[in-house]
Amino acid sequence: MKKKLNRKIYVILDTEVINQKKLDIFQISDKLALYGIDMFQLRAKNVCDNDLLAVARKLSKIIHRRKKIFIVNDRADIAYLSGADGIHLGKDDISVSDARKILGKKKIVGKTTHSLDELRYYQKQELDYVSIGPVFKTKTKPQLASLTNSRHLRGMIENVKRDFFVIGGIDLSNIIKLKGLGVKNISVCRSILLSKNYKNIVERFKKCLAEVF
Repeated sequence: MKKKLNRKIYVILDTEVINQKKLDIFQISDKLALYGIDMFQLRAKNVCDNDLLAVARKLSKIIHRRKKIFIVNDRADIAYLSGADGIHLGKDDISVSDARKILGKKKIVGKTTHSLDELRYYQKQELDYVSIGPVFKTKTKPQLASLTNSRHLRGMIENVKRDFFVIGGIDLSNIIKLKGLGVKNISVCRSILLSKNYKNIVERFKKCLAEVF
């Protein structure tokens, strides 16, 4: 049975961000899962396959021990071999149908969407969730414009027909701007990974979510 996606904080474990600060990805994941993060995505660019699989397998064990959701970015083969709960696909990754052939129908498949046209196209596919963004300017994808100050964000949210996350530059100072949009799930990266106090930052995000959504 697939795990439900509702009122979730989804943390992107970006190895570039983590390694730049010389942090321990396994320790971070275990602490964040303990303190209430619901879902994790391993995002690792330019990492050799053997190393990526080893990291994914260890993360899968840590996160599942805390009974949380573990997703692998881009790589259906790594998701399958590591025992992940699913995969998150980007624009240039394999198709949703091909991911399903590898992972099966019981695994979670998500997709990033940056426009209403993309959203309408992807919703015809067998997806469990979509990520809508970037809602704010983000260092992860600096080439993309923020959706917050445009009609596109509201239009995308009004037209989404499945579980969705908003993503991109979300932190405690700007999350209030999402109030009233019908958002139930958020995806974050630096604002949590680079915190000095994981317990405190998770509690503060949870409090904000309760107030905003």
